[in-house]
Amino acid sequence: MLSIEREIELSGAIHSKGFLILSGYLAGKYAQAAPLALQATITFEQTYDEVDGDSASSTELYALLSSLSGLPLRQGIAVTGSVGQHGEIQAVGGVTRKIEGFFATCKARGLTGEQGVIVPRSNLANLMLRPEVVEAVRAGAFHVWAVQTVDEGIELLTGRPAGSPRADGTYPEGSVNALVAARLGDYADRVRTFASGDGGPAGDTAVLGRLARRSDRATAAGQRRRTAFRSSTPLSGRSASVPTSTVSLGERPVVAKTSWPAGR
Repeated sequence: MLSIEREIELSGAIHSKGFLILSGYLAGKYAQAAPLALQATITFEQTYDEVDGDSASSTELYALLSSLSGLPLRQGIAVTGSVGQHGEIQAVGGVTRKIEGFFATCKARGLTGEQGVIVPRSNLANLMLRPEVVEAVRAGAFHVWAVQTVDEGIELLTGRPAGSPRADGTYPEGSVNALVAARLGDYADRVRTFASGDGGPAGDTAVLGRLARRSDRATAAGQRRRTAFRSSTPLSGRSASVPTSTVSLGERPVVAKTSWPAGR
């Protein structure tokens, strides 16, 4: 997977670390029966300043899962939270400010009763929201959802069950995880077919060699990245319909695009 910010040196070390953790999560969850055959790019569109911190890593993962599953995400919900390799949503800084900032924007544009913010459950003890925000939440005009796992977050964003694995490792039909697993399985099949067309085992070696070289280039590029950047996280609301695989993170929507590796 490629972070466009990382490739063009607009990504700080902590943001790059959070992005790389996503690969570990995807491999651990979806690559137990077959290799993870995936080419993906993620970017904060129309961002012109440096990006640092890992509080958007869960947002990036939701965008990836949306792209892979083909399910659109609710655009009235802002997201913050770091993600671990096992899918746990971890605490981040500035949660109160982020909620109040998104609330102010939604209020200015008109509260619909469907807007809100997804935050890590471990941040609940840190919240000190203004009375106006508390009253709006109590009245159902605005929402604050606290989640512990990626599955909980993707259910809120898609309105569809994430799906727990069965004994055979498959997921319930129609669930988010089932759709993601099916897409990744299709990508793996395409790579096998492509390799066979290149001459069986020799083709497999060629494909794996190309993938390894891409990985090496990405790793080498990451080692050249600068490690000190200014961190800024302005927030504003978006409630209009936008393309699948886009997650609202204030003024900087996160967009993911996926394909099978040999397609590039």
